[in-house]
Amino acid sequence: MLNLNHLYLFFRVAEQQHFTRAAEELFISQPAVSKQVRELERSLGLALFESNARRKVQLTPAGQTIYDYAARIFGLVDDIERAVDDIKGLRKGRLAVGASTTIGIYILPPLLGRYKASYPHIDLFLDIANNEQIQHKVITRQLELGLVEGFVSGEELSALEWQADELVLICAANHPLCRKAAEGQLTSKEVLAYPLILREEGSGTRDVLEKALTDNHLDWTLGMELGSTEAIKQVVAAGLGISFVSYNTIELELTTGRLARLPISDLQLRRTLWLVFRPDRHFSPAGQAFLKELQVSLLGATITG
Repeated sequence: MLNLNHLYLFFRVAEQQHFTRAAEELFISQPAVSKQVRELERSLGLALFESNARRKVQLTPAGQTIYDYAARIFGLVDDIERAVDDIKGLRKGRLAVGASTTIGIYILPPLLGRYKASYPHIDLFLDIANNEQIQHKVITRQLELGLVEGFVSGEELSALEWQADELVLICAANHPLCRKAAEGQLTSKEVLAYPLILREEGSGTRDVLEKALTDNHLDWTLGMELGSTEAIKQVVAAGLGISFVSYNTIELELTTGRLARLPISDLQLRRTLWLVFRPDRHFSPAGQAFLKELQVSLLGATITG
């Protein structure tokens, strides 16, 4: 029979990618953690971890499968604890939310500040990752809810419209497109003659942009792929290319003149920011209070697939 204590220790090691850090988090010795994880491997007849050169541990393919199930199991345990918190009110609790990059870095911080001021005893955890990763963590119950900027997929998720957002063209202030814009309106073909600097695949911003360009039958070339909007802004400001980013991300750069925003006469890129959650999930009091802060009502929930 599967030992749940061994499974939980394995789960914490996988989360931390390190035996020692997991032991410190759980206030037990590292040898004790290692021993019980080895016992789990023996009982399953599978190797769950492999070491790398940086002394971190990585999951084997079998370990990844076991980890996914463990995340669901301990997510359900968290649901039980949240149900207890329903009785106790908001005197204590934990809220784990996720946000795709643009939302998590540029839009959510003021809202989280207000939430923490109203509920100082709630332990607040924010996970910032790309659109696909946040949706996966909501599905596997690692996060109570998520805020994403791309397309929502999967029958296991419900989605509510949260806010509207606009993607805008940016370039360095001395870019040739700035001179063309001064002479008259830019067209999409003029803009897309230049290679684009984009986020990685799986990013909500990239997904929305690629679909819009495809729907408008526009050809484009990828000049560079970067892992964050901040990196894109730095590269664009250095004159190495152009990009499309959320208007929410460039207020400072426009004010200081490091970047220019250029309108395109025949292309507007608007998108929806979504709240995603499992329809079968019991929202904690902390989660319900967060929904009020978001000014979202679950009465309008629609299941997307």
